[in-house]
Amino acid sequence: MEEAIIKVHHALTNYIPAEVRPDVTKLIEGTRKDFASPRFSEWKGHQFSTPSNADKVEWQYSNWDPTENDVLVATYAKTGTTWTTKLVKHLIYQHDKDLLKMALTVTPMQGYLEFGIPLSFEVLEKLPWKRKIWATHLPATLINMKRLEENRTKIIYVVRNPKDQVVSHFHFTKSNPFFQKDSIQQPYPKDFNEFFEAAVNGKLPSGGGLSYPDHILTWHPYLKKENVLFITFEDLKRDTAKEVRRIANFLAVERSNDEINQILEETSFQNLQKKPSKLEESIKMFRKGEIGDWKNYLTVAQSEIMDQKFNEKMSGIDINFVYE
Repeated sequence: MEEAIIKVHHALTNYIPAEVRPDVTKLIEGTRKDFASPRFSEWKGHQFSTPSNADKVEWQYSNWDPTENDVLVATYAKTGTTWTTKLVKHLIYQHDKDLLKMALTVTPMQGYLEFGIPLSFEVLEKLPWKRKIWATHLPATLINMKRLEENRTKIIYVVRNPKDQVVSHFHFTKSNPFFQKDSIQQPYPKDFNEFFEAAVNGKLPSGGGLSYPDHILTWHPYLKKENVLFITFEDLKRDTAKEVRRIANFLAVERSNDEINQILEETSFQNLQKKPSKLEESIKMFRKGEIGDWKNYLTVAQSEIMDQKFNEKMSGIDINFVYE
């Protein structure tokens, strides 16, 4: 995994003219440091664990100045981030194979607002693409939303039913090398029952240390803004073509039915499972992507606890989850 990320650092910086190319050695040093000693960091009372970095979170809040051409895919962990981001990249760069290849080369270590070191912002800013695509698991309170609204930056916020989310998150942390180091393993229990308790009580450092409903609550005030598109993983799964057209319209990208169908084929979950990048394969990014897998893991009592937690925190919030 470490070497795969370093290879991507080299590949991306090679797209940038030599005279303005950032120093790739600093990116490599940052990656090696993350793998050698994963750690916790904190900003504004929010806890982060490697690969998230409080220094980068603070930097983006103060300095990141995206344009109206930029796209930010915002989610809680394991709710469809990678899939949605790939769909956006295919929609925007479908007619330019070289730029599509470059966009797909970008990994979370470069493209997530909170992952890695601040220098990765310079790399993405200097890449030869007219529309930059970013992603994040940060709560809206840790992003300069006023600046993004003023700049008319496009934001796609994705949610998934919390029962499938917690199951997917559990498997992801078990298989991801970042979360197997002794210095960082404790907050991500290997036992599902313990993981479930930590998740529903907001004891995981994911999403800035917020529970899933608390994360949604930070984003909810923005969901009806003109520069924000709200979608659900379940809608995307059940009628992918319809949701991809919604995304295309939101991004002002015109695509024919044949072009949409081509994108659906290239980004189908089955294709993503069969042809993952080396990094995606090393962290088992694509497991099942199903609706209702939670029934194989949650007890009746756990299902009721999840319902209670969300009902308490999200009373009056107009989001209805689909569980099967």
